[in-house]
Amino acid sequence: MDIDQEFGEAFHSSFREFFGNEKESGWELYNLISNNEITHQSWMTFTIRNPLAGRAIVFRYDRAEQKFYAMLKVQVIPGEEDWNLDLLFKKKGFTQLDSMEVIKDSGEWMFHSLARHYFGIILSFCPRILEPDFLVE
Repeated sequence: MDIDQEFGEAFHSSFREFFGNEKESGWELYNLISNNEITHQSWMTFTIRNPLAGRAIVFRYDRAEQKFYAMLKVQVIPGEEDWNLDLLFKKKGFTQLDSMEVIKDSGEWMFHSLARHYFGIILSFCPRILEPDFLVE
């Protein structure tokens, strides 16, 4: 399995393990991969979106830089706010680990480890993170 397939499969299967079928939650799942020939960039994203609340969680892996980003995106008027999940989860006391520490300890199952880390925190501490009544501050 190549890295593109592994990334999407890890997040999709972990999502289903923690939250069940996305149709039941009403959330939408997206897995996007950059087209290097057109954009000259090399990244992959996995997005979980609540279309009714204007919120999304985006996991992004930059292959060229080998960096991982996890963000909560909140639609506001005007525009959008991006909240770094590592900083948000540390600030709220949900974890002391960030993505770099998870990657360092993950071995060959890096994407599965990242997905399980973030989904475990969300399920345990903030299952309504994509709902408008979840306060990020």
